[in-house]
Amino acid sequence: MASLPAGLTYEGDTAGAPGTLIAKFPAPDPGSRQVGNLYGLYEREVRFYNGLAGDCGLEVPRCYFAAYDADAGQSLVLIEDLDGLGRFGDQVTGCTPDEARLAVHSLARFQARWWQHPRLETFPWMPTADALVRNAMLTAYEQCWGLHAERYGHLLTPGFRAAGPTLHRRILAHLDRFASNPLTICHGDFRPDNMFFGNATSGRPLIVFDWQSPNRGWGAYDLAYFIAGSLETDLRRRHEDDLLAEYHGLLMEGGVTGYPLEQLRNDYRACMAVMTGISIINGATLPMTNQRALDLFAQMFERFVAAIEDQDVLSVLATG
Repeated sequence: MASLPAGLTYEGDTAGAPGTLIAKFPAPDPGSRQVGNLYGLYEREVRFYNGLAGDCGLEVPRCYFAAYDADAGQSLVLIEDLDGLGRFGDQVTGCTPDEARLAVHSLARFQARWWQHPRLETFPWMPTADALVRNAMLTAYEQCWGLHAERYGHLLTPGFRAAGPTLHRRILAHLDRFASNPLTICHGDFRPDNMFFGNATSGRPLIVFDWQSPNRGWGAYDLAYFIAGSLETDLRRRHEDDLLAEYHGLLMEGGVTGYPLEQLRNDYRACMAVMTGISIINGATLPMTNQRALDLFAQMFERFVAAIEDQDVLSVLATG
């Protein structure tokens, strides 16, 4: 047995072995852990690291071990410690324009790689976005809307407050229009808290973490979720159109065809409604004991509402 200076102990040769690791376990809260297992979050992350991370087309943390025990509902993921190589993003603070551009460009290249790829059908552990959203809207939205409005009603515009009780029905109707849309791999929670921005010496400008929510879905979802939730509202208004155009241009460079910019813009607006519907459920079920999580959610939701107003999303759902 050999010990490295940081305290890790190994059997055999320690050449190339990391001195420190990050260990990721299921949530300690029983209720949160039950939800994670119900939606397959822990299993999906393990399957991603074991079967897809190495050639997914997006920089992700190096994984040294990942295992999931379905009977026990437990998992363990051991990933590299990036301390000293840069910094994590901060959702509450939001992204700078340069960070946003880096993230959107990385996302576009990644999603272009998987756009309508035949291998998507070989990932049965990765659900479709349609199934995830439809299930959430049908089973949870109505029960969650009232509690969400109590907690975050001060962030709602009059128009959104009026639309809120039946927003899930309009989202469900719009999902039918998404049925023929091209699919790619979506991260599912593409935001600054899950991003590591490398320093000049790291050689890794952006590393994306938290792979519990990958799904076969619409690229515009990750794009809308990131832009609307990760940029302060004034910054989003100044850079939104350019970021959409740059994302679309990189899709085309990556070989995507038959997906005009106008369709991306329409999908982007509709996905804003979808992500807000999901956020209403998340906001209603968020434990009230984690103040940073509450602050983070309030910040994101306020940005979402402003983006929905700016993009006139509710009228798209009503008539689209």
